[in-house]
Amino acid sequence: MEWASWPRRVQPPSAIKTFATRPIGRVALIALAIGTLVGALLELGPFIAIPTFLLFGLALPIYMGEKRPRRLAVWGLVGLLIASPLAGLGEAAMLRTPPGAVNSPTVFPDSGNSSAVLQGAKVAPYLGGGGSTFVFTVHLVPGNLPYPQTQVAWVELWVSTCPGATSSSSNYCASGYPFYGPFNDTFGTAGTRNSTMVQFNVTLHGDNIWWWQMAAATRNTTGGNITWIFLDPQTGYPGVEGPITGDFLSTVGIVLPSVYQYVLIYDGVPFYIALLVYALFKSREARRKAARAPPPEPRDDGTTPAPASVPTAGGTPAPPPKPELSCPNCKAVVYPNEANCWKCGAPLSKSAPSSAPLASAPK
Repeated sequence: MEWASWPRRVQPPSAIKTFATRPIGRVALIALAIGTLVGALLELGPFIAIPTFLLFGLALPIYMGEKRPRRLAVWGLVGLLIASPLAGLGEAAMLRTPPGAVNSPTVFPDSGNSSAVLQGAKVAPYLGGGGSTFVFTVHLVPGNLPYPQTQVAWVELWVSTCPGATSSSSNYCASGYPFYGPFNDTFGTAGTRNSTMVQFNVTLHGDNIWWWQMAAATRNTTGGNITWIFLDPQTGYPGVEGPITGDFLSTVGIVLPSVYQYVLIYDGVPFYIALLVYALFKSREARRKAARAPPPEPRDDGTTPAPASVPTAGGTPAPPPKPELSCPNCKAVVYPNEANCWKCGAPLSKSAPSSAPLASAPK
């Protein structure tokens, strides 16, 4: 038996791809893209979420058979708009979870014996309503300073809605944010060598997400210079998170605008740039297929069927190709831009009118 007559095996479509073409399958793909985007935003941040959304929001649907750029664009927009409030809910829940106690650095010059000078700094309660009083405490250990040339002068506290701000004007945030402080404690701390608990009571107003920073001011006994030893949250922020005033919904309302901004800009823009590149490749592929298509054969009555239009990447049909000519030698149908007849090889005259009627082939 010849290979040409051997029956070809047609591989059946995958069950997963078949499921993905159904409405419930499309909903499942969108839900998967939304879930992975929300998880990446909460656990990895908006920048690491970019490749996650490109993989599950664009590459996976294309692999599953959805190759229309217009529908992919709608899917991406739906995913971004739904993922943003879900990420806002998750972010609010994470913010309302109290962090652990914070210490100052344990290396010189902030410490003389690899142990923190400020230990176990925290605020209680962590959640409260506007107008509540919050207690900020820290365990001061002056014995961990380089002795005798360094001594504690006082301990200071700053509270604001700007992470790490130590004044009402900070480079981290725009001006006008609520700010409380500085609060300082010199009683029982100046010049002492004994460990002591330092406490500040601060009343905070309004529904906000607060940040605070605490520092021990140390004085060099030789030159009199003041050096600050700040808390080290080790979270990437220069301040300690909390407390939070207001209920859960108010916290969601505070974080939601920022979440929308991060999602639509940092994750949405790369998605649509990648989709535009894909649409350009699809359009180029469609034009190449149209150029390689053979000319239509004439019917028995001498008429020529109209060439089928090729849809573009956007879904709209492309204009049909130019009208055909007839070969002066064999009367075969040829295109106007052909130099020779595809059937008999005779040279073609490009000056022949494109609307000339085709002669019927002899029966």
